[in-house]
Amino acid sequence: MPGRLISYLVNSIFCLLYRKEYERFTDVCDVQKVQTQKLTEILQNNKTCEYLRQYEFNSMEDFLRTAPLTTYEDYLPYIARIENGEKNVLTTQDVLLLEPTSGSASATKLIPYTAGLKAEYQKGLMPWIYDLYSNCKGLRWGKSYWSVTPMVQERRYTKSGIPIGFEDDAAYFGKLAERLMSLVFAVPNAVAGETSMDAFYFKTTLALLKCRHLTMISVWNPTFFTLMLDYIDKNKDKLLDALPEKRCAELIKPLKEKAFHKIWPNLKLISCWYDANAYTYAQKLQAIFPNVLMQPKGLLATEGFISLPFLGEEGARLSVCSHFFEFLAPGSDKIILAHELAAGEEYEVILTTSGGLYRYRLGDVIKVAGFSGGIPRLKFIGRRDKVSDLFGEKLSELFVKNLDIQCDFFMLAPETGHYVLYLKADGAPPDVERQLLCNYHYKYCRDLGQLGELKVFRLTGNPAQEYLEECVRRGQKLGDIKPAALSLQGGWDQVFQGEYV
Repeated sequence: MPGRLISYLVNSIFCLLYRKEYERFTDVCDVQKVQTQKLTEILQNNKTCEYLRQYEFNSMEDFLRTAPLTTYEDYLPYIARIENGEKNVLTTQDVLLLEPTSGSASATKLIPYTAGLKAEYQKGLMPWIYDLYSNCKGLRWGKSYWSVTPMVQERRYTKSGIPIGFEDDAAYFGKLAERLMSLVFAVPNAVAGETSMDAFYFKTTLALLKCRHLTMISVWNPTFFTLMLDYIDKNKDKLLDALPEKRCAELIKPLKEKAFHKIWPNLKLISCWYDANAYTYAQKLQAIFPNVLMQPKGLLATEGFISLPFLGEEGARLSVCSHFFEFLAPGSDKIILAHELAAGEEYEVILTTSGGLYRYRLGDVIKVAGFSGGIPRLKFIGRRDKVSDLFGEKLSELFVKNLDIQCDFFMLAPETGHYVLYLKADGAPPDVERQLLCNYHYKYCRDLGQLGELKVFRLTGNPAQEYLEECVRRGQKLGDIKPAALSLQGGWDQVFQGEYV
């Protein structure tokens, strides 16, 4: 009981600390006004930085008319100068660190983080945490597991001494929150310092098994936690030997039966990706914990905080107090502002932040699920810019994920002169080549003989785990790796267990 009481008190303190930001967000009734104030604030604070000085503007309208839409490549020379220690480049605030992205669509990017950007993140995190711990019954009375991922390599710094990457994920919340979280985290943050994957898995799963009163799990990729469960099952004898005697006795039977829901009977909620390619894997995790509430994550990117979920709502509310948002309808050049979004329509996200990204095309495509008090609720659909293009076939992930393939795991990847479908399924493989030929550009390349016929590689091992571990070897951060229907890189037949059919 003392441990549960400490958890209740600490989680209640979080609610007190975050209540004001929650009320500020839920009191928004004029999205246009809030967004106008946000952009005005960002421009006013940074108008003397070098990037903004090249555009003449006296108003928000001037800025939106003269400043172009941007991609990461537009910032490369500026970020290089920041790495060398120059100041007042993209923002007037100092750059605290450069956070690497870990998406699979392109090479690693370094995103500048300022105090202003961290504050904007917290304007989305705080209302979400408050809603969770105020409205999910029993959540306060236990500890939580927040995705802690191994460093794999030592922390790096630029030549001028700017850190590359946060020390751990809790840093997004601020120093006070970090200290409080250490009291209610089921797994200590020190685990993130492990460079051995086996040591990381062992220490993480051992800490989770020791935790009798786990009430919440927050991970990004649902397969991240199912891999933890697989590790527990395969190493249960070793883990049981390391547990205190009483807890060991409690877990022998549920571990033998793989009854993971009995290990943590007080688990109330799992927060993870549930949209797009993650849907199938989230459902599998739900089947393991049938009585636990699954809450889809909002849309968060290294570049900014886009949306936050509220319990019982479809989609996640646009974080209108965090950044300034614009939207582009796919296939159109018309810019839509947040208050102009229409239910049921799809848009690409564009954001301007206090971190020095201006009218930045994030590449994420969302669908408007509805509105809550005038604030649009969004669902992640896929990536605009994840396109494989060997000879002009322009296969996008949005197209690939909508192929009629019913199986546990599939991924399309390019090889020299053709594509390979990696597939884990019983029976004959689906006629995916016929479906691909419905894509005009793919068919054109096939007709010209530039592309060979699709090959099928039948998977026999654990492709979800093999995929994650290979992405880590290729430099991505374990907890952030998204399930992929399309890879832009080949060589997966040397990674996955299986054979061509």
